[in-house]
Amino acid sequence: MKTIASELAYFLRGRVVKNIKYLVYYCIFLAGMIFLYAVLFRYFMWHLEGREFSLIAGIYWSITVMTTLGFGDITFHSDPGYIFAAVVTVSGVVFLLIILPFTLVSLFLAPWIEYRLSHRPEVELPPETSGHVLIFGVDSVTRNLIRRLKIRQIPFAVVTADANEGLNLEDSGVKVVVGSPTDPEVLQGVRVSEARYLIANLSDSENVNLCLTARSLCETPIVALVSEAEHGDLLHLAGANQVIPLHKILGNYLATRATTKGAMAHIIDSFGKLVIAEIPVHGTPFSGLSLSESLIRQHTGLAVIGLWERGNLTLPTADTLLKDDALMVLAGTREQLESLEKLTGEQADEDLIFILGHGRVGCAAASFLDRKPVPFILVDRQENPYCEEHIPIYGDATVRHLLKKSGIDKARGLIVTTNDDNTNIFLTLASRHAQSHIRIVARATADENVAQLYAAGADFVVSSASVGGSILLNIIESKTSVFLTEGINIFRRSIPAVLVGKSIASSNIREKTGCSIVALESHGEADPVVVPSPETVLKKDDALILIGSPMQEEVFSKFYPKNPKN
Repeated sequence: MKTIASELAYFLRGRVVKNIKYLVYYCIFLAGMIFLYAVLFRYFMWHLEGREFSLIAGIYWSITVMTTLGFGDITFHSDPGYIFAAVVTVSGVVFLLIILPFTLVSLFLAPWIEYRLSHRPEVELPPETSGHVLIFGVDSVTRNLIRRLKIRQIPFAVVTADANEGLNLEDSGVKVVVGSPTDPEVLQGVRVSEARYLIANLSDSENVNLCLTARSLCETPIVALVSEAEHGDLLHLAGANQVIPLHKILGNYLATRATTKGAMAHIIDSFGKLVIAEIPVHGTPFSGLSLSESLIRQHTGLAVIGLWERGNLTLPTADTLLKDDALMVLAGTREQLESLEKLTGEQADEDLIFILGHGRVGCAAASFLDRKPVPFILVDRQENPYCEEHIPIYGDATVRHLLKKSGIDKARGLIVTTNDDNTNIFLTLASRHAQSHIRIVARATADENVAQLYAAGADFVVSSASVGGSILLNIIESKTSVFLTEGINIFRRSIPAVLVGKSIASSNIREKTGCSIVALESHGEADPVVVPSPETVLKKDDALILIGSPMQEEVFSKFYPKNPKN
């Protein structure tokens, strides 16, 4: 069934889709011709021979004559009728028996056969390949990483044992090598010893085998994603340089965002001494004030470079109101962040967090809150055999009575952690409708459901694909940060040649791409200039640190590619 589906998928992409449109137009033409012949058939039968037939009979007669079946149950008995029947027969032979099959063969069958014969994924990479990233195992996380690697123009290749998966990936513009990920010959064929990084995203047991095989051949850095956090030590023993327990990281981040009191800054990126951090407005003395009234820069030296509110990143002005449900994005030093945290205060013991879902992510979120400590209540339909340290309330979280009886009216934050996005959207919408004041942090398994979760009322959405992709990319680029807030990208670019000598104001970067300049790294200067003035002139050896959404970063890369010749 999977093979049939992959073959049928060929007819739903590329030039074939355009050819299908032409086929539809031709079928409409044939249907119109048959209908016209049916109308003429009724007219001639009545006026030439005095016999009356229905329109359905006319359509039936036209189809049998055009296809040369000629059952003979309905025939003309006059010369004009014979002539009309002959015209219908000849047109049917031409348009149905000659042109239609020829069209099907030339537009669909022949290209498909050629595609199957010629488009075979590679079994090895060219000998000169080096500095590339090898990806083993394709899911939502590595697909997100692939998209980011394309934007950064970092060479990569996917290794898969599934030939059909390889063809599908190749059709989407991904370099693919088909072969067993644990076969030493395959690893040598993909130039594993010359690779920049190896991403192991198979099952935990397959990852161990892959790490041992790769380590027997070379010392290329290996990053492994692990399903069970306790398997991390085994992967390290097998040769993995870094192990990512994604479920645990997701749980920790969900819990961090759900804690509404004792707001603490979370560093999302760093460039030397310059750090980019986020902090919720809720639980701080700045809630309800304008940016100028908050005096954040005067008291701490930090610059507020963005406001994140339910999926939207805006660039604040002095009059911008710091809403209670917003997240501030800040730029400054670690010492300045510590000054800000002293202003926010520590009141975490006033929290009560509800966690809906006791899977791996829910268990990790509960463990994080346990350590802080913040009181919480777990709710799930069934027991989690892998998490014995927490006792949940068993029941259906979609039933309002259960949550009300459990004390959700007293909760300040709610975490939705199930691995089903439809359930998460439903729970988010129901919770927002029942508790308008509560702070909702929801998990998204697929990137395409992030917008729906925000629309349902989530304050923050954490996409496992986006978080995993960010972690992997930051490791590949040797960044010290772990991951970014969903929808916010901080990235560094050298000054494009076309902008050298222009001021920031005249460069129109924000107007063209939507990205904003966070800081400017000047050649010879130890520290970046945070939020440089619009009159600052861009020099050849300078570098920009920008903020924007993933889409805006992609637009920037298209406007100002790293290698303009390509």
